[in-house]
Amino acid sequence: MTFGQATQGQSPYPGSVVEQIVARVNDQVISTSDYDRAVQDLDQQAQQHQWTEQQIYEQKQTLLRDLIDQQLLLSRGKELDISGETELIKQLDEMRKQNHLDSLDDLQKAAEAQGVSWEDFKANLRNHIIAQEVIRDEVGSHINISPSEIQNYYNEHKQDFDEPEQVRLSEILIPTADPDNATQVAEAKNKADEAEAKLKGGADFSAIAKSDSAGVTAANGGDLGEFRRGQLAKVLEDQTFDLKPGQYTEPIRTKQGYVILKVTDHTPGGIAPLNDVEPQIEDQIGMAKMQPALREYLTKLREAAYIDISPGYEDSGSSPNEMKPVYSAYTPPAPKKKKHVQRTRFNNGRGRKASAATTTETAAAVPSGAPSLAQVPQGNAAATPEQAAAAGKTVTMKPGKKEKIRFGQAPRETLPTGTTKTENAGASEPGSETVASNPSANAVSIGATTPEVPEAKKEKTRFSARAKEPKKKAGPKIDPFAPPPPTKEELATQQQQQQALGLNGDTSKAKKKNPRKEGPKRRMSDEKKETPSSSAPADNTTSPTPAPAATPTQQ
Repeated sequence: MTFGQATQGQSPYPGSVVEQIVARVNDQVISTSDYDRAVQDLDQQAQQHQWTEQQIYEQKQTLLRDLIDQQLLLSRGKELDISGETELIKQLDEMRKQNHLDSLDDLQKAAEAQGVSWEDFKANLRNHIIAQEVIRDEVGSHINISPSEIQNYYNEHKQDFDEPEQVRLSEILIPTADPDNATQVAEAKNKADEAEAKLKGGADFSAIAKSDSAGVTAANGGDLGEFRRGQLAKVLEDQTFDLKPGQYTEPIRTKQGYVILKVTDHTPGGIAPLNDVEPQIEDQIGMAKMQPALREYLTKLREAAYIDISPGYEDSGSSPNEMKPVYSAYTPPAPKKKKHVQRTRFNNGRGRKASAATTTETAAAVPSGAPSLAQVPQGNAAATPEQAAAAGKTVTMKPGKKEKIRFGQAPRETLPTGTTKTENAGASEPGSETVASNPSANAVSIGATTPEVPEAKKEKTRFSARAKEPKKKAGPKIDPFAPPPPTKEELATQQQQQQALGLNGDTSKAKKKNPRKEGPKRRMSDEKKETPSSSAPADNTTSPTPAPAATPTQQ
């Protein structure tokens, strides 16, 4: 397998290729610069961890697979709305504290001073955070570890938890510049005794170490770290390993001066109990289960994603069920072929142009006693050939106009015309019974023969010459959904409900009727204008109504 950029053919366009695509993963691409940067990082890790050639080869085989896996996790994180901004700020601030910097700007300047792009550094850290959160939510949350599995792992790997006895110490050092000078030794002894007296009085050990100790650990409260048996001098080991956490020794003279040691933590030797190593066992079991589960999860993401690998590169984690892009040239659809219909003349099977075989077949197909085509009038022919011969005329039969026959109707023009014979059903004398000779007649007529009377053609008239007929008034519209008219009982009930209940004053007297709101409709111009000075007549006679004007009669 060749790692690096694949060999490409000569391009017909001038210039050099700056960037090429190694792989497409959904809507993201892995370029050659991304691939080369990953190779450089891999080489640096190999130098730091002193990998063998076999290890470097195996890591390079899975390099493109890891890049594709990262893009799949980033795409899934985008679907789950995981941005990673909060965790990014936390990790950057933790880096700032570890490097003893005042602000994130100082951290940015320190990164750029080492030749690292600040934006690329944050982008890589953000992508790593998003991938870890997706793995935690989608894979890690589905991994369960039972107590029996923890117990079985502890029983099978007890030798891994066999730890030697060790203590964690803190010091207060009173140095002596010249160990052979009795005066300096005595002064150091007095200062060590004063520090011991303060400790016995209840003072804090770390505070005394910061104020009185002259060692390099004074700034950290005198913390020296952890020591196993055999790592300390015999005189120091004998006095410290027998103490409990929180206890301290008397001033011990060494080559550097007088030192007071405090045991901050004491771990006894032997196999650690299960409760102390249970978190460590859970991590080990979780990692053992995480690897196959993560690979299975990434395989499902691959099968649901669009992945296209450029020629010359190989994806060691590919799945046979992945969607593969298919490239094909565009082929326009073929035009539809029209059906070839051979057109024949109307009289192709008759006359001089008819072949002998056709004439023989036609003659064999015609039943005996049937009239010939020459004897049948075509179209609107007024006479038969016999009638034309009797009149001394020569009739030339020509193909008539093809009749359009509607569905469900019999042809009217192409069938021969003739007299219709009727059958006596008992109304006429016996002996006059005849059967209709027209084969197309489906009904039996009763009575005498009725000659066909041609229908009179309607004369065409102009629109202005047509009689003006009054339009017919449409009747009242009937609503099919209207309710039925009320019955007498319902009307009586409505009238009873509409009567006043006496809540609005005296309702015994009926209200006066307003003549303007009752009676037939009338115009104000037709009413008699009354003057204010005129009074009503004494009698009840009314003025005669003027007769309506005469309406002219229509001529």
